[in-house]
Amino acid sequence: MTVIDCDAHVEECIETWQYLDPEFYLLRPIPVTFPEDTCFGTHNAAWVIDYKLRFFAANPTTMKRAQEKNVPIPVQKMRDVKKRLSCMDELGIDKQVVFPSIWLGCLAENVELEAALARSYNQFMATQCAQSTGRIWYVAIIPWRRPDLAVQEIKRVKGLGSAAGIYARGIEWDRPLTHPEHWPIYEEVEHQDLPIAVHVGNGSSPMIREMFQGVPRPAYDDSRPHVHPLGKGLVSGPYVLYAFQQILGSTLLEDFPKLRVGFLEAGADWTVRLVKSLRGKSAKIDQWLAERVFVSCAIDDDIPYIKSKIGDDFLVTATDFPHGDAFRQDQLAKGLQARGDLSEQTIEKILSINPQRFFHF
Repeated sequence: MTVIDCDAHVEECIETWQYLDPEFYLLRPIPVTFPEDTCFGTHNAAWVIDYKLRFFAANPTTMKRAQEKNVPIPVQKMRDVKKRLSCMDELGIDKQVVFPSIWLGCLAENVELEAALARSYNQFMATQCAQSTGRIWYVAIIPWRRPDLAVQEIKRVKGLGSAAGIYARGIEWDRPLTHPEHWPIYEEVEHQDLPIAVHVGNGSSPMIREMFQGVPRPAYDDSRPHVHPLGKGLVSGPYVLYAFQQILGSTLLEDFPKLRVGFLEAGADWTVRLVKSLRGKSAKIDQWLAERVFVSCAIDDDIPYIKSKIGDDFLVTATDFPHGDAFRQDQLAKGLQARGDLSEQTIEKILSINPQRFFHF
């Protein structure tokens, strides 16, 4: 059985931006570091991009929290591909699909700069993944606000190789993924046989983030009695559910009959409820789940119940490696087998068969 990790991550570094177009050199991301005795604690680093601090990820070389992980910094940064493959072997992972960390948030209000950053990121990831002999793949970044530039980038990354899909957040710059202006993107994605990978992302809605301006952020200490509204997936998780409702409740999958879509890092326990509510809108919901729609489950989700209601042909799973948050789950095969309530057939579907159908490996 080929075990496929459908959602791992890279911690972006200075080298990620080495392919930035020369005209944007003066606007290149700048890493900054804070003292450790502040409200940010060991998450004491950020990027300055488009004149603003971006906290969703930071140069792991300078962030204390990254240095405290049990994963070497070059592995987090995707700089040492050989060592990353060794880490995958230890986790029992045969193939790994890598998602960004910094793009969990909005990277630049300047859409031309955002597009240039995406090109550099994609070039870096394609170059690094090419060293993995087909074991490491990545999801490519596109500027959703500029469909013309997005279409160009989709064509380019397909030619570069190692792109497993196209990255999306549950909401893109305060617009649903089913906004009519996105249709050219889906047309090209379908043409290039790449899936859309919808991932959690707190920063995909600047308007919602603005609601929480001024709310104190707790230090990185789980013993604190309060949780920031944007922390621990409290906001980003529902974005994924919103995207699921929007996409399966719209004409998108009918308009693009070969398009595949995945929803990641939000668990799968919610799928039964939403599918039940959507069945009245389309008789094809169950067919889509069996063929073209995929959801990443957590190892401790109620998988037998989900299977009994809507099947197991749409379930995949992931490690979230090398992140150190609540979504991290190592040893996928051992974790699913240790439950004792899943058949070998279901486990093989989740770890191998369904991921191959999703990404067309």
